[in-house]
Amino acid sequence: MALFPRTSRGTSLPDDVVSRMERFGRFEFDPVGTDIDASDVWGELQAPLLPFAQSDPDGFARALAVAVLPAGGFALFGAARTVWNLVGSDFDSPAYHAVRMAALEFFRANGVPSNRLSADDWRFWQENRSEPWLVGQRRPVREEARIVSLAPGELRRVAQITGAPDSNVVYVAASHDGRFVAVVDAPTSDTDPTRARFDWLAADTLHDLYARIGDVFQTPVHWVADDLRPYVPLPPSHL
Repeated sequence: MALFPRTSRGTSLPDDVVSRMERFGRFEFDPVGTDIDASDVWGELQAPLLPFAQSDPDGFARALAVAVLPAGGFALFGAARTVWNLVGSDFDSPAYHAVRMAALEFFRANGVPSNRLSADDWRFWQENRSEPWLVGQRRPVREEARIVSLAPGELRRVAQITGAPDSNVVYVAASHDGRFVAVVDAPTSDTDPTRARFDWLAADTLHDLYARIGDVFQTPVHWVADDLRPYVPLPPSHL
């Protein structure tokens, strides 16, 4: 770790910074799926680090790198997001870049699809790596597709996004213009549980529509119909 020596200033990180960064990383990755109260995140996991981050940004980034790079895991992502939050999105330092890339490598190794990354993290990966993020299964060609034709007026359920009772559900149907459309059935809003349906994606054939849905999902959602599953390119993430 000689590349990132500890800062010579008096400011230092708390002894439990790795666990704080691990918790913050999990919250940033999946705020709904954690048991961390959003109202506690700033006061417990970010604000105590602000004086160090603002007084010595380079030293702060180096100290975080020294702490979290050996630990790995969600602490990497928590540290990367902490620097982003407290120092700034345009901050540039070798230590910060090392932590940020290590966090992305952690996600990649665990099968996290690129659609779970922020636009800035995805751009950072593309600017610094030439290899593909993940390589999925080959999509069925049209001649191999085992899709039962839609009956007149049929609304076919093909996916349910989560296991929650109010989860969004995806259907496919024939459109009035001869094309095929994916229809989402979902609560009207966060405050109105009344369900409504809206057109989402469209294509000239069911094969092409299934391919578009699979490209958006990238990994299987809670439930996927058998005829759609071959179009979802990646296996479930490990995280």
